[in-house]
Amino acid sequence: MNSRTPPRALHTPRVEAVERLQVVIYLTKTGPTFPELEMRSCEEYALAFNWGVCLTVIDDDSHTPPDSRPKLQIALQRIRSARSGALLVPSNATISPLDGEFHEFSRQVEKAGGFIQVARR
Repeated sequence: MNSRTPPRALHTPRVEAVERLQVVIYLTKTGPTFPELEMRSCEEYALAFNWGVCLTVIDDDSHTPPDSRPKLQIALQRIRSARSGALLVPSNATISPLDGEFHEFSRQVEKAGGFIQVARR
């Protein structure tokens, strides 16, 4: 290449935009106090993985089976409609203290195209 020849254009690879995973934070109140620590734990976990929080649900009903909780069903509907890819909870017991109920609900979330993630501290 001499001084009169224009430089060749370099091939620049196209960078595809990557969508952030959107999650629903689901919390339950077990008493009269707001679950502040659990919410912060989930928010920090989402931030650490660069996940967006599209909805935070705080449910007063922690004793009813998962299939009978309207607010938990709202969170599941977000996954079914592809507006969220995961349900972020502080512990398995947030869904149910019974392993069988937790695993059954987890299968519903997976069938809907998402997953449940426990925010480990």
